[in-house]
Amino acid sequence: MATIKDIHVRTLEKPLDGTIRNPRYRWTVKRSFLVFVETSDGRVGAGESWVDGGAPGSLTAFVEEDLKPVLVGQDADLSEQFFKRAIDMTAVSTRRSQTWACMSAIDIALWDLKAQRTGLPLWRLLGGNDPRVMPYASAGLYKTGQTADQFAEEYAAYVKQGYKAVKIKVGGASHAADVERVTKLKHAMGPDARLMVDAVSAYDVPRAIAFARAVAPLDIYWFEQPLAIDDVDGMVRVHEQGGIPLCGIENDYGLPNFRRLIDRNAVHFVQFDPIISGGITYGRKIAALAEAAFRPVTLHHSNSVVSMLANIHLAAAVANADSVERHVFHSPLFERAPEGTFAMTDGMLTAPERPGLGVDLSAMIG
Repeated sequence: MATIKDIHVRTLEKPLDGTIRNPRYRWTVKRSFLVFVETSDGRVGAGESWVDGGAPGSLTAFVEEDLKPVLVGQDADLSEQFFKRAIDMTAVSTRRSQTWACMSAIDIALWDLKAQRTGLPLWRLLGGNDPRVMPYASAGLYKTGQTADQFAEEYAAYVKQGYKAVKIKVGGASHAADVERVTKLKHAMGPDARLMVDAVSAYDVPRAIAFARAVAPLDIYWFEQPLAIDDVDGMVRVHEQGGIPLCGIENDYGLPNFRRLIDRNAVHFVQFDPIISGGITYGRKIAALAEAAFRPVTLHHSNSVVSMLANIHLAAAVANADSVERHVFHSPLFERAPEGTFAMTDGMLTAPERPGLGVDLSAMIG
């Protein structure tokens, strides 16, 4: 039995110049929050937490002061038990989001370790469905001074590189300007490639329906997170009236929230991100909820190589995975992955066969 010997936190920051934005804010810095679990058998597992939208200090303190003292010395195989205990504690605390974020990172690290100990790649340890996973090129951000024609040329190039799907942002410009961007890109991509649009909760119900109806004739594959994440009633209306299948919600957590989306038919594509939605342990449960309702899942990514690999392994292990996001703007530590890790064949990635997640970042803990 391997026990948890130590837990280490590492944060990364990349300054950005503010010329690129999504519908909500300009990117002036990109942060990554990594958690490394070290065990008594000398192994190190890597995990990651969602940290966008604020400084990482509160998450660091939560890991080091609340979670680490409880977990050190415990059996490293008991990820389900640890998550249940942590969630139970949120019933009498104000730290619900910190718990999900930090425990998601620890959970991924524990599964990385579990797979390392068995000598298996994580996707095989999880049951293994299909090592081939479809990535889509994602960003489509607003760039200062870029015309719609230049935008279309930039993102259609990913189809020429071999991607079968591209996702872009909408809701950050006028209705006419966004419709123009989508129209020109779809025509530049050609009829066979998928195009998805993501509003990052930028719309209200009437504007979302109007936009969806305007671009629906272009065969848009999904319309992601058009409204505030708590407006499930509104999402039902947009889903029913807009003419495009809805997708969401990347930064939500808790099985009841995903069950509500499914039960209300607020989304068709059930989207989640393991680095906030519960790591591998809860990612499998969300996928099972969706499968029981005959819905596909798609995994969000806009962070480091750790979260990308966790997504690939999880998608390769579940039967209803539609796709994984491959962010072409945010990609910290991708250079640390072994050569060929993200090579595509016929538009598909192949899950690594190396033990665990398939990347060794243990040198980062010093």
